[in-house]
Amino acid sequence: MGLVYLITGLPRLRRDESAPMSRDVFVERCLDQLRDNSLAEMKRLIRIESVEETIRLSLNAQLAEPSVRVRDLQDKLLHERKCALDLEELPAWAREPMAQHQLLRRHYYELTRESKTPFLRKWAHFQVDLREIKTALLCRQIGMSRKEFLQQMQGSFDASSPLMIRNWDEPRLGLGNRFVWLSTVIEALSNDDMLAGETALIDVQWKHIDALPVPDLFSVETVMAYYLQLRLLERKDSWNREHGKSILDYILNIDLGDNIGIDSVGHEQAASHGAP
Repeated sequence: MGLVYLITGLPRLRRDESAPMSRDVFVERCLDQLRDNSLAEMKRLIRIESVEETIRLSLNAQLAEPSVRVRDLQDKLLHERKCALDLEELPAWAREPMAQHQLLRRHYYELTRESKTPFLRKWAHFQVDLREIKTALLCRQIGMSRKEFLQQMQGSFDASSPLMIRNWDEPRLGLGNRFVWLSTVIEALSNDDMLAGETALIDVQWKHIDALPVPDLFSVETVMAYYLQLRLLERKDSWNREHGKSILDYILNIDLGDNIGIDSVGHEQAASHGAP
């Protein structure tokens, strides 16, 4: 009954409007109403999203102050994080100033093994694909060679990366029509209007969430889809054109040995090993 009560009480989400509630309020409702397997699956999603948000804020802080101390960084994270989990509940590597792209990717793969629903597994795979492709396209945009990209993306690769590496100079990175959203992502990252480009990326994610398998309306998958789309609206509401432009200018003028990937509005950076 808790799941039905939760879902029927949710305000509708629309891409062109602001978030109707904060993520904190929504998560609080979920933790209060969900039970057993539904609660466990929702917590898995909240955990990976909390890890991602923490890494984004951590890297923002490192961009602003490269020599930031661990204690100062953690104090900053405590004040700026909006996610539901306490900082201490996250992996230790997510709370320290370090190169974290590979570890975040590994965390997504762990999620695919732990999750009990196709919805969550497919979302994790999509996130890895999208981040790897954005990283490659952005690195190529700033003139990085195949060799330099390989040096930045140290370690193991997912199924898409070997294709992109072999076809580095090909406009679609050798991916052809493998992903229905690839053309939109390429155009978005090439758009001189950063906010328009980021809006297009939001649309890609929104549509993918809509296409994920949901067995019926009153299921935990409906709740997880709502959480993910609410998070997209929350990000959109927080955009700051000038902040994004200043960070992008910084990215495009640093030495290739210290490249940091970034999306078009100053979100989701990752140092040393590339950015999703």
